[in-house]
Amino acid sequence: MRMRNVIALALVLAVLLCAGSVWAAGQSSGSSKPLTKVNFAVHANGGGASVAVAAINKGYFAEYGIEPNVMIVETGIAEMAAMRADNPTLDIGYIGPGVAWNPIDSSGNQLSFVFFDNLSNSERLIARKGAFTPNASGKFGYPELYAGLRGKTIYLEIGTTNGAWFKNLVTTINAGYAANDRLWIHCEDAAYLAGYTAPNTRPENRILVVNYLTTNLAAGMATTGSGQIDIAVGHEPIPATILRTNSNIEFIGDISLLSKEMVFPGTWVARTRWLESNPELAKNFIYAIYKGAIYRGDNLDEMMRASERYTAKPDGTFLASAYVLPTAADYREWFANPNALGYEYLRSLYNDRVPNIPQGVTPKPFDRAFDLRYMLQAISEIR
Repeated sequence: MRMRNVIALALVLAVLLCAGSVWAAGQSSGSSKPLTKVNFAVHANGGGASVAVAAINKGYFAEYGIEPNVMIVETGIAEMAAMRADNPTLDIGYIGPGVAWNPIDSSGNQLSFVFFDNLSNSERLIARKGAFTPNASGKFGYPELYAGLRGKTIYLEIGTTNGAWFKNLVTTINAGYAANDRLWIHCEDAAYLAGYTAPNTRPENRILVVNYLTTNLAAGMATTGSGQIDIAVGHEPIPATILRTNSNIEFIGDISLLSKEMVFPGTWVARTRWLESNPELAKNFIYAIYKGAIYRGDNLDEMMRASERYTAKPDGTFLASAYVLPTAADYREWFANPNALGYEYLRSLYNDRVPNIPQGVTPKPFDRAFDLRYMLQAISEIR
C-alpha cells in the first residue's frame, strides 16, 4: 500500500466524521426484520451521499435488513486506508476516480468495484482574476488555457480525482501543439507522475503541481502576498463556495473541456473478503443503494438539499449539475451488454488508473477488479 495511504491511516479518526447508526430510519419503515450493521463511507458531496441519504430517508436500507453506520469523508485517501487496513473499520464505500487504483491493486487487503454511481462533473479549475485572459467571447478555450498554465504553479490534491482530471486536461490542451511546444507537468511526488512521460523539458513549458489539501483551498486562495495561490483545481462543493465568497477568484473550466474518454465514474467499492463472507448482505446493500440511485435520478434537487442537511453543508452547496446522475432507464441502457456505455466508462477508469498502482505489483485484470453481479441483478429485477 502506498505511503500516503499508510500515513492517512494514522489520521483516519481525525478525518472521518461518523454520522452514527440510524436505527430511526429502520424503525420508521415498519419493518420487523432484524437489521445487520454495515459500516460504509460517503463523501461530503452530492455524489454517493445522495444515494445513501435516499436509501436512508426512503427506508430502503431497513427494507433490506440493513442498519447503516455511515462515515462522512472529504476525500477518498483516508477512506481507502480504513478499508484496506488489517483491522478494517469500513466494509464498503463511495469513491471518486482519484483513488480508484485501489481495487485494481492485487496486493494487500484487496477491494472490488461493485456499483456505478455517477459521472463526475465535480472538478473545477479556478483562478485568481487576471491569471487567465479570456478570448473575444469572454471564454477560456484551449489557447487561453495553454497561455495561462504555461510556466505556472497549480495547487491540487494529487491523490484525489482532481489530480487525474488535471493530467487529462493538460493532455487535451497539448493535442494541438508539436511535442517541443507542449506543456509538461512536474511534481515532487513521483507517484503522481507514474505512467507519465513529459513531451519535452523546456523550463518555460513546465507546470509545477503542488500537492495541496482540497479542504484548505478556500483559505489558501484568500491569502495574498507570500503563500498566495493563483490557480487551483478542486472538487465540489469547495470551488462553488470559494467562488461565492471570494470575488477575486473566477471559474475557468470543468468537465466540458475533456473528451468522453476522459470522463470517469464515481463508484462504490467493497472489501473483497467482506463480499465473499457476506454475499446476501452485500447483495441487499447494493439493492438498497440502487433503489436510492433510482429515486435520486427522479428527484435531483430534493436529494441535493437532503444530502446537504445530512452532511451539515449550507443550503445550495451541492449542485446536481456537478454530476451526471443516472436514472433507471440510464442504468438499463448503460449496462445492457458488455459493450454498452457504462462498461466503456468503467474500462476508461480502469485503464487510466492502472499506472497508479504500486511499482512491482501486477494489476488485477478488469474482470477481477469489478464484481458487478449484484448491481446487474438489481438493474434487472428492480423497476
